[in-house]
Amino acid sequence: MQPSPHTLIGAHTNVYVEAGEQVFEMSLLGQSIRIVASPTEYTFDYGDGTAYGPARVPGGPLPESRWGEQTATSHAYQSTGDFPVTVTTFFSGEYSVNGGPMVPIDGRAQVTSPAQLLSVWRSESRNVADDCLVNPAGVGC
Repeated sequence: MQPSPHTLIGAHTNVYVEAGEQVFEMSLLGQSIRIVASPTEYTFDYGDGTAYGPARVPGGPLPESRWGEQTATSHAYQSTGDFPVTVTTFFSGEYSVNGGPMVPIDGRAQVTSPAQLLSVWRSESRNVADDCLVNPAGVGC
């Protein structure tokens, strides 16, 4: 998430997943088995009762200068608090036996990430006429 572990209310928080193809090779009953699982869709659960997906877009990181910008997978929180953010990745697979042709696997698997806690804060700005040396009880002193 960007920014993380804190963000501001009303600002877009960029949420993305880095998921890649998974390859499993094993021997089963004397046969050489190769399984390839590829990510195909993602569901983003922002922890505040809203979600996005399933979508084919995994999102991606932004340079820090663009944090707060809206992306396909970003979310703007409407209240302050701590929110458990998760992403569920859906995988489709295929397998091969003894180096033969790849055969599609019916159905798909889903893996949900561990929750990442995001704290949503509010910010305030105030104009002040003096500094803390002049007014030690002033705002921010």
